[in-house]
Amino acid sequence: MEATEQSQTPLQPAVLSLNNCPGTTPSTPQSKNQLKKQKKLAEFAELKKLRRERERQRKKQKRREAKEQGLPVRVGPSRKELKRRQVASAENGLATFSVAIDLDYDDLMQERDIAKCVKQCLRIYTINRRSAQPGRLHFTGIKRNGHIHECFKKNDGWENWNVEYHFDRTHADLFEKQKLVYLTCESDKLLDKVQPDCTYVIGGLVDHNHFKGLCHSRATEAGLTTARLPLSEHVDMKTRAVLSTYHVFELLNKVAAGQDWTSAILETIPLRKGAKAKTTTNEQELDANSESETETQVDLKADS
Repeated sequence: MEATEQSQTPLQPAVLSLNNCPGTTPSTPQSKNQLKKQKKLAEFAELKKLRRERERQRKKQKRREAKEQGLPVRVGPSRKELKRRQVASAENGLATFSVAIDLDYDDLMQERDIAKCVKQCLRIYTINRRSAQPGRLHFTGIKRNGHIHECFKKNDGWENWNVEYHFDRTHADLFEKQKLVYLTCESDKLLDKVQPDCTYVIGGLVDHNHFKGLCHSRATEAGLTTARLPLSEHVDMKTRAVLSTYHVFELLNKVAAGQDWTSAILETIPLRKGAKAKTTTNEQELDANSESETETQVDLKADS
């Protein structure tokens, strides 16, 4: 009787876990180094706001001391001054250049490259803010709550920058295609002058040359005009003529303000590229004439 009752008792189903679930392997505990790294990251995140507040206080103290000593308080104009200049230029009909940074490469960059890309955007904003003739700046193709958007959020006050942010909309959705010029080093067309009625698109892609020609192929497939900067026409460089995003923007800013290409390139690109201004045809002819005159004088002295 007892054996019959035991055989009729239903068996309890086994509880599935990662240790006994088919197709899975038990997890391994984290090492001491991994636990230390996680602890340091958590402490870093907690102290981040405190460090930024201390940095603000130090900057205020420096400005206060500079003001007491009669020294310039700011390196460049404030955000209010930048907006005032742009509004005044628009009201007076003064043409300023327009630039769109194409950030529609969210899924093609690693985390560290995304941080570098956003840092370059910050430098672009700073260059434009300190410029005597600031241009109209657009950040396009930002995926809402994507990697680049989340990286922007790490910078306090980024929403207050005098920049037009365009989420989930690219430059092709915002501007007329006939007035868009995508700057790529693979283009056959040369950019000799910055036109105020055009919007120049710069690819915000940090890929260490892993996606060579991607910006150019995207622009041509979209039917956009492409152009390259006249680097090789004005300077000789030891390395490839590939510049970072903020270097391209700085060059456009200087040329739009009236500076010539040669001096703008030499002032902008890094020294490691070993750039030297190309000698013009007239200078080469003068050097050749001076050499021939020297040789003639030497021949005359030898005859005498």
